[in-house]
Amino acid sequence: MDNFDQKLGPEFFKNLSAESVTPLNVVHEEIYESSSKRPKTTSKVWDIFEKLPAQQGDSKAICKLCRRIYTAKTTSGTSHLRRHIEACVKRGNHEVDQRSIEACFKPVKRNANRLTLSHDTLISATTSLKNYKLDVDEIHRAIAMMIIVDEQPFSVVEDAGFRRLLSAACPEFPVLSRSSIKRDIISIYVKERENIRGLLATCPGRICLTSSTWKSDSDDHFNCVTTHFIDHEWRLQKRILRFKLMPPPYDSLSVADEIALCMVQWNIEHKVFSVTLENLSSDDCVADMLRSRLAAKKYLPCKGVFFHVSCFFRILNSIVQAGLNLVVDIIAKLSLGIKYVQQSPHRKKNFYIVAKTLNLDTQRKLCLDTPARWNSTYDMIEVAFCYKNAFVYLAEQDKNFLHKLSEDEWEKMSVLYKFLKVFYEVTCVFFRNRQPTSNLYFKAAWKVHSRLFDMVRGPENFMTRMVREMHSKLNHYWSAYNLILSCAAILDPRYKIKFVEYCYTKLYGSGAQKYVSVSVNTLYGLFDEYMQNSARPSQTTLLSTAASKISNDKDENDGFEDYETFQSARFRTQVEKSQLDLYLEEPSHDLNSEIDVLEYWTLCSLRYPELSKMARDVLTIPVSTIASDSAFDITPQVISADRSSLKPKMLQALVSLQDWMLASDRTRGLGSMESKPEDDSSSSSDGDDDY
Repeated sequence: MDNFDQKLGPEFFKNLSAESVTPLNVVHEEIYESSSKRPKTTSKVWDIFEKLPAQQGDSKAICKLCRRIYTAKTTSGTSHLRRHIEACVKRGNHEVDQRSIEACFKPVKRNANRLTLSHDTLISATTSLKNYKLDVDEIHRAIAMMIIVDEQPFSVVEDAGFRRLLSAACPEFPVLSRSSIKRDIISIYVKERENIRGLLATCPGRICLTSSTWKSDSDDHFNCVTTHFIDHEWRLQKRILRFKLMPPPYDSLSVADEIALCMVQWNIEHKVFSVTLENLSSDDCVADMLRSRLAAKKYLPCKGVFFHVSCFFRILNSIVQAGLNLVVDIIAKLSLGIKYVQQSPHRKKNFYIVAKTLNLDTQRKLCLDTPARWNSTYDMIEVAFCYKNAFVYLAEQDKNFLHKLSEDEWEKMSVLYKFLKVFYEVTCVFFRNRQPTSNLYFKAAWKVHSRLFDMVRGPENFMTRMVREMHSKLNHYWSAYNLILSCAAILDPRYKIKFVEYCYTKLYGSGAQKYVSVSVNTLYGLFDEYMQNSARPSQTTLLSTAASKISNDKDENDGFEDYETFQSARFRTQVEKSQLDLYLEEPSHDLNSEIDVLEYWTLCSLRYPELSKMARDVLTIPVSTIASDSAFDITPQVISADRSSLKPKMLQALVSLQDWMLASDRTRGLGSMESKPEDDSSSSSDGDDDY
């Protein structure tokens, strides 16, 4: 027994009430009825099948109708034979007594206490089986989808277990090979690619792109271009368009060429609104090359002000990583201490008993961190602080516990925890949101910027130098993109101009008005372009205007016949307000209210038709190249060794189809295929321990 266990002693447990033990109920012996009491029966399948002489102990049976041979071992049962009978009768034109067929599907009656099926139910089930038609193509597609979505190797269709499963479920299905499944996948990819092309051609608004880097175990670089758009039903959609291996050197020119080629191949150059890059040093060069290309064709609205954004979560996670690196040794010591407690069930039980005795909250159990996801480290630190006194007691009583944290180390962990808290809260907003529209990012970026600013001006500690460096890095990001983020925030009915003005005032004081004016003027400039595009006269309008002019062209005109039209137009110009004016004058919603901003603009599309079109495009801008459910990941996306060894076309087909299928399931509300388990890093591996 550990010293920790011995120190507790009988004195410690004298006040603990003994737990009552409830004896197991005696199981009625009839449940375990001997199989020898059951009447022996002969299955009716033997009216259709004939047993063959056993060879080397392997029993076989042959169908009297189609002469197919199946196993007839006593341990195999007769279910597979009954399935064949139904399929065989459906496929052929043999003269068979219907009563013999129905008898094959009638269950054997055991006794009155056992569940039996009615004759009508059996007849109904038999009829439905007869009407069933095997769709080989659909099964082929389902198997291909399994390989794509679950990232299975092609060889799985040749595995003995898979073939046994397929043979039992559908004996008539032809044998598959890896070559045939590859052909199926390419065929599906070509068909789905045309569907995506049509979807992009008919989407009502502009299209935004993101470019991200994936890596393989062999350090190969892959460029992934994804499109983001809002469909006719105001749902935010995204689809991977291009996934390609990038030969070295992986520079800005090669990335720009890949994105430009993607836009041409998918015929979306004229619809592109923005491009989001990874916050690398080469981003500005890539964005400048693409912007000049599209600006020369006059495709970019508002002179390309909204064209380039860098990934918000890349910089957020880099700041978090810098903070964790300062105390990596303390985090490792804390992790080892938790492992020490959890390694022994007896030690773990006593640890929680001590915690309860010390009046600590034991609802949350100890947990370990996962290096790839920094929120697990945050949760580990947060829970460890709940048990700080228990760890101190453990260190005093157990000489084998070698991972004691000093008071100075606990203080450093406290500073780190407060530092990470705002990053954790901000990231959680996006982690729980499957449709993170751009209006959410201004508030998030401002909170992080404000927190770092306060720490820079606050008292010195071991993190001050790092915080100053990270604040400078974030300040550069904020200076470059706060205009885009603020314009998106103004289009949120909870924020509008007043909230943006409040945030700028907190940061810049009396100089805030300059930033507010730039945001408002930029938004009005963009809105004017949308109004101009909407006001372009159609061919019908031009013809009706010409006809009206001819009908009013009379000899007796006195030259003032259009004065009333001129006067009414001048009056309307003075008193009418734009859709943007009316929207901004409406009272803001409660700041902390839960609002689906896309649903809000769906309802406003009749009242503010042009403004809602502009809002749809601005809200589409992805401010991150990382999916919301990967917001806590601090490692790049990695392609498995099996997939990275495939040919480029096959790899693009697999990665694209996986994304398309999962996106289609999300749209139909069938997101279970891609859903990861709930992030349970804050829970313990203890299970349901009642300590």
